[in-house]
Amino acid sequence: MHRFAASPALARLEWILDGLDGKPGWGADASDVLAAAFTAVVTPERYVEVTRGRAADYAPVVVVGLDVDETTARARILRQDGIVDVVTCVVEAARPHRIASTWVAGLVPTDLTPRLPADFTDHDLPSVATDARLVVFSGLPGSGKSTLADAAGAELGIPVFATDWLLGALTPFGGRYFEAPLEIAEEVLTTLALRQLTAGRSVILDHPTERVATRERWRSLARRAGAEFRAVVCQCSDPPVHRARLEGRSRGIPGWHDASDWSDVQQRLASFPSWGREALSVDTVQPRERSLAAVIRHITA
Repeated sequence: MHRFAASPALARLEWILDGLDGKPGWGADASDVLAAAFTAVVTPERYVEVTRGRAADYAPVVVVGLDVDETTARARILRQDGIVDVVTCVVEAARPHRIASTWVAGLVPTDLTPRLPADFTDHDLPSVATDARLVVFSGLPGSGKSTLADAAGAELGIPVFATDWLLGALTPFGGRYFEAPLEIAEEVLTTLALRQLTAGRSVILDHPTERVATRERWRSLARRAGAEFRAVVCQCSDPPVHRARLEGRSRGIPGWHDASDWSDVQQRLASFPSWGREALSVDTVQPRERSLAAVIRHITA
């Protein structure tokens, strides 16, 4: 059974995936599928043996991403332990498009600098901020957090990094179909905040920040960098106003939507964790000038 539409590289990649899937009788045609340059290095029998052995790690094969052109195809597949690997298949340009090379590698290479920690308490930083601030504007879509974050950033000369703008930029690369877009945005925002703070500069993060773990992570980053941590929680106490904002907004963010689902926001509001007393709570029903003045006092205190 074909998983995908046909193309030379994709057809051969599917053959490899059948092997990783443990398909009975797979590999009998390996001598016809593998190019001479390939079999000069690895015999067909050895390749079939290795691929069948790997089926224990992958079967049943679950494809979570795909990149294809005429001669190269890559599939991101899940291992049994939940880690994502990448299967690459390169075929000859001429018919019958035999496999010239193929390999399996981890999605995240092992020789990279380790990813940022969940807790920065013991993380080594190249420098320490002095008068910098890490400011988080939290709240659900339509709460007014982006409007206030942008206004505060303009008033104080602090750059604002916003989740919706980051995710919109990823749309041409499949961003709208990522399994965990908010977690991806959090990782990018954390990296940008780290870069700003280690350069001695303040930063504003515009993000729903529903996850308590994210709040704790950013709090620990500010503390480790020697920066002040400030949180502003935006809410709209008038549901009809909130809904009208949500469904009628036009922000012009490339690759991103304007209107959002009111029922989804209502569900998220019901389970939105409290920030407690450390955060400034702003009801954006009040005039923006009043809200902004309170925010500026909170950030600069």
